[in-house]
Amino acid sequence: MQTSVFIFGTDLRHEGTGHVLDALQLRAGATDVILSATYHDARDVFPHNPRYRVYRHEGDIAWFKPRPDIYPEGFVPKLADAADGNDVLEDLCVAAGERDISVSAWTIFLHNSRLATALPDCAIHNVYGDPHLSDLCPANPDVRNYCRALAREIARYPVRRLLAEALHYRTLEHGEHHERYLIALPGWARGLMSLCFCSHCQEAGEQAGIDMKALAQAIHRALDPIWQGRLTPKRPDLGEDLRRFCRQRCSVVSSLVAEVRSELVPAGVELSFMDHAGAMHHALPGVSASDDVVGIARNLLGIDPADVAATSDEYVVLGYTGTAEELSVQLRQYREALGTETRMAVALRPLAIDCKTPIDLRAKTQAARTAGANNLAFYHYAMMPLDRLDWIAAALKEGEKQT
Repeated sequence: MQTSVFIFGTDLRHEGTGHVLDALQLRAGATDVILSATYHDARDVFPHNPRYRVYRHEGDIAWFKPRPDIYPEGFVPKLADAADGNDVLEDLCVAAGERDISVSAWTIFLHNSRLATALPDCAIHNVYGDPHLSDLCPANPDVRNYCRALAREIARYPVRRLLAEALHYRTLEHGEHHERYLIALPGWARGLMSLCFCSHCQEAGEQAGIDMKALAQAIHRALDPIWQGRLTPKRPDLGEDLRRFCRQRCSVVSSLVAEVRSELVPAGVELSFMDHAGAMHHALPGVSASDDVVGIARNLLGIDPADVAATSDEYVVLGYTGTAEELSVQLRQYREALGTETRMAVALRPLAIDCKTPIDLRAKTQAARTAGANNLAFYHYAMMPLDRLDWIAAALKEGEKQT
């Protein structure tokens, strides 16, 4: 079993690449390091960074030197200012090779405020035509070409795998800084507001035989009471067209995943697809950890797990639950959808939001092993007190005893 830990480029620049790799390999027992090859806007608390306790990330940047000629016009990634002109991914690959620890390139695809703001025609557009300037639309041909170019860029490095995040539709929440929802907006309404009705998504829907105009009108009628301040806690049944539209969104995502993987295969780089459904109960009101996680993936994110797994090398589940029992239920749901042959990785957070004690982490690690996970990924070095490295090592050692 591989054991991975997520890191930021700032960890390497501020603490030193050798220091970070030694901590992960020697103290935590990691066999793989997952670098944020690209990353979005965020503000985080860093418990052990020598320069910052609160850090505002420069949004939507790359930690490698991009080749402008391979991208569609306007889509070239920006090298992080904090990289100081260095190709941090390349430097990490060299240092990791000397220590016999592999590198995975954690790559954010469609969650990109810089590109969506600069290229609003390529952004998600809700049912009212408003652009969501934090997310690119996976049905847009220019966006799809950008995703392929980004994968091709990563494939030139000696990385073991590309860990693909946000390679799917995303929800209304977790888009912009300082989001505000000062009216009662139930989860079902937020889900409808997350649907993309850009020209490309509407065209795809029409080609699938869906009356997109009628569907948009039905969604407007369902949402109108919300804007008037009238609570309607139960989601209205919008009929078969909405269900068919959700299935069409899944086909858009599945085909994009296949295109991205095609850019990696010649270089022997694996594609690990990250499914955000396991984290939705933290982001979207009305969703709980006990809900059908596969249904959430399909209906909210446009992910059909079985179809995506068929064109990926590994399926990454975010096991961000409160208890090991909740995690076990989610993993059983995924296994039923994915089948036993699919390689599955599970991301865990040895942090207070999920694990209050080392015992919690050990229990979740065992739940992942029982579900047949081939890779454990721990989130996130920059945000954890350093004793969490010891928690990871102890959980791994306990797992080895039981196997």
